[in-house]
Amino acid sequence: MRARVILYCPTIKAVLLIHRINKRDYWVVPGGRAHKGETASETALREFKEELGIKLAARDLTLLYQLDQDEKQIFFKATTKLIRAPLIQGEERKRSSSTNIYHPEWVKLKDIAKINLMPPQIAARLATGDD
Repeated sequence: MRARVILYCPTIKAVLLIHRINKRDYWVVPGGRAHKGETASETALREFKEELGIKLAARDLTLLYQLDQDEKQIFFKATTKLIRAPLIQGEERKRSSSTNIYHPEWVKLKDIAKINLMPPQIAARLATGDD
C-alpha cells in the first residue's frame, strides 16, 4: 500500500506536487510505501515529512481517493496557507542529481490537465476541481 498527501493552498488555488525528471518528465503526489504495521494516514504523514520536511497532523488529513490497481494507493488532502514550495528532503534529496530531478512545485488546479501527473486517475480527479 502507498499513501500520499495532496496539499492544497486556497490562496493560490494550487496543489503541491513533485516534478520528476529522469528518463521522462512527469509529476507525482508526495508519498510512498507503508512500513509494516503502519496505517494509511501514518504512512502519508511520515512520507510527506520525509520528502518535504513539512509536518502535518492526522487531524489535517481528509481521505480523498483510493486507487486499487497493481498496488493500492490512498490519497489524502490537506489544506495550508503556506505559499513557498519547500526543498526536497530525505532519500529523494540523496538520489537527486542533474539527470534524476525531484523538484517540489505548486501547480494551479487550472493547469493540472497540462502536466503529466501520475497516476492519470488522480490527475483527472484534480482537474475537475470537485474536491
